[in-house]
Amino acid sequence: MTPTPGILIAIPAYNEAGTIAAIVGRVRDSLPDYDLLVVNDGSQDATGQILEQLNVRVAAHMCNLGYGRAVQTAIMYALECGYDALVTLDADGQHQPEQIESLLSEFKQEGWDVLIGSRYISARSYRGAPLGRRLGMQLFSVLVKLIIGRRVYDTSSGLKVIRHTVFEPLTHWHFVDFHAEAIVYLMRLGYRIGEFPVTVTERTQGRSMYTPINYFKYPLKTSMLVLLGIIEAALTRRRHRS
Repeated sequence: MTPTPGILIAIPAYNEAGTIAAIVGRVRDSLPDYDLLVVNDGSQDATGQILEQLNVRVAAHMCNLGYGRAVQTAIMYALECGYDALVTLDADGQHQPEQIESLLSEFKQEGWDVLIGSRYISARSYRGAPLGRRLGMQLFSVLVKLIIGRRVYDTSSGLKVIRHTVFEPLTHWHFVDFHAEAIVYLMRLGYRIGEFPVTVTERTQGRSMYTPINYFKYPLKTSMLVLLGIIEAALTRRRHRS
């Protein structure tokens, strides 16, 4: 089949030498008709060397800029190259590339601006998640509802489909986590964000961002970022009116 330039699959990666080859292979096997980009966010392990051996398209940061900036690099690449949509998934092997076609089908059929691959939308609960993460997810889901008027159950999912109409607004502001603050920012601008059920596997290699200290720091940081998202959305609307 002829490759479809309309869809770009992007994988932000930081120190994922243990999993990156497998996830790239699974994406190529399950999504052969889509272009693939790996954003190497200043990895200090062998991730870069492995990517060279895999002969995959890479956007490389000279140093670690963080997850939000890695996603924005993928968005800017998709914008410059004229892609119709961008799919992001994590490099740690938790997301299932084989589920992306179903996600894309829902995205196209319902006309979402952003569609989140959600671990929690089916059950509408966080049963089974570690206590600290469960409390954080509940907090951010309720916070989004208070601000926007409806729940988003998986605000921290890295598996998303993003329409090209959203690319340009997402380059205006330097997102840190690209989670709840991006959702609030876009919804305040009037974009439609949905969730579609997916399953994930537990991380077996590498280091999770969720450490005992982060269970305390992350909610405070994200709450501040959500507030900044509200302010940035208001400033964006004002700029467009003037």
